[in-house]
Amino acid sequence: MRTPLTSIIGYSDTLRHVKLKDEQKDRALEHINREGKRLEALSGKMLQMLGLYQNHAIQMEMTMAGDLLNHVIDMEKEQAEKKAVHLKMECEAFSMKMDPALMESLLINLIDNALKATDAGGSIWVKAYEKAGKKIFEVSDTGMGIPEEELGKITDAFYMVDKSRSRKEGGSGLGLALCVKVAEIHGGCLKIESRQREGATVRAIF
Repeated sequence: MRTPLTSIIGYSDTLRHVKLKDEQKDRALEHINREGKRLEALSGKMLQMLGLYQNHAIQMEMTMAGDLLNHVIDMEKEQAEKKAVHLKMECEAFSMKMDPALMESLLINLIDNALKATDAGGSIWVKAYEKAGKKIFEVSDTGMGIPEEELGKITDAFYMVDKSRSRKEGGSGLGLALCVKVAEIHGGCLKIESRQREGATVRAIF
């Protein structure tokens, strides 16, 4: 949910402090409106997902993996550029029944985690492929990795591997716990592989 908020704040700051042509203002306002609606819809899905209320907010539809990945990369590329991290995409052509907003949130959470763990000059790969009858969405990085003793705990709510770094970057320790829930709603699971100082790979398998 932080991604649409960041976008809304960024565009509103631009409108407040930068002289724009009418056409540019209209584009900024359209973007703020679109992201605001997306945030409203996503918050409803998150609340339903956590069982706080039921209003049929979660809606499954056939979605092309490439469309999902292209949208996610487009939203995350600015953050990657700011950190001088290479964000790369590989995608096979397949579709899957999903709630696009929730799957988008899952991938953005994984990419955000990878960005926090990866220093300038590093790389992050976002992939979608089929293997042994399974549909797999994968985010891997060349970052600092996760200690072996932490791997069994990192999907617990509010658990943070590097607490000082996570707090500095605005982390709450909820991201991976929500990713697990999103994967379960889609009949899948999350698999995490990592070695300290050798990066990490997270796969959402369906």
